[in-house]
Amino acid sequence: MLMTEERPDAQAQIDECVAKLKSKIPPMEHGALESRLEELLNDPSADVDDVILILRQEFDPEHN
Repeated sequence: MLMTEERPDAQAQIDECVAKLKSKIPPMEHGALESRLEELLNDPSADVDDVILILRQEFDPEHN
């Protein structure tokens, strides 16, 4: 069961994070971001906060 099914607001939070990251990174990196997102969504040990944190760490180094 995906975490987004457990928390309906989780998908909205993730979508917002991805949209922000896509506005900061070059379009050629969008595919890598989508692939990483898919991996994280399929990871049963990652919750929504983990997904957002990991994506920010990997795709928005200035966010720290």
